[in-house]
Amino acid sequence: MRTVSPHEVTPAITALFDTTKPTMLRAFNVLEGTTRGQILVDDRAQPRWAIVRDTIYGTLYLGGQCTPALLASVIDHLRAQGDVGVSCWRDDPINDMLPPNPDYDGATLSFTDRSADIDLASLRPELPASYTLVQRDEQLFTQSFDYDSTLAAFGSVEDVMRLTLGVVLLHDGLVVCEAATGAATHGQIEVGVTTAEAYRQRGCATIACAKLIELCEQQGYATWWDCAKHNSASTRLARRLGYQKEREYRYVLWAKRS
Repeated sequence: MRTVSPHEVTPAITALFDTTKPTMLRAFNVLEGTTRGQILVDDRAQPRWAIVRDTIYGTLYLGGQCTPALLASVIDHLRAQGDVGVSCWRDDPINDMLPPNPDYDGATLSFTDRSADIDLASLRPELPASYTLVQRDEQLFTQSFDYDSTLAAFGSVEDVMRLTLGVVLLHDGLVVCEAATGAATHGQIEVGVTTAEAYRQRGCATIACAKLIELCEQQGYATWWDCAKHNSASTRLARRLGYQKEREYRYVLWAKRS
């Protein structure tokens, strides 16, 4: 087992990963060097397997001929650094390879194929005078709810600005809602949103996301959405925004070993 950098990733390594697996596009962000993470392979020149771990979530992405013993070994090794998760469709053989006794075992929903029939502009009513909807810049990024994790994933404020899109809703100059993307890959880009607790259930997230998705689609990107199944507010928002295809997958996590 060896660790490689994105500069060392070969087409043979990339070919091991299946883009149809849940949230697999995050793995390609790591493979392409747009976000931070770890890349493990058995052999760089003629790889039989490769495993990617992203920085933000600690999720593992499996490519090639992974075995239960290999997966257990990698999870055990990486738990010394932080939480380690695995996502898989309910019918994926990976389910039978997972080590026992995870610290979390839950259901997540993947949303894709947003309908062009949903008029995003109609989801953005006229704002009261004290509210402003603007694109995120460097100064506003410093107020991001996810500043630390986003900076850790991209490495610098400059790369966050260069590789992502963001929209913020301000109330009297204060950021109360932020919709932002990950890095684009394969013509697709992930969308997420965070709203200050005092401003939830007021439509803020709908307004910010509608504007952000509009910007993404104007640049030619297809967007996708991902959230825990029990997060009813997020699932309702995804459906309101027009995502037509939703599929449940399993997310299993082993907590950092103390």
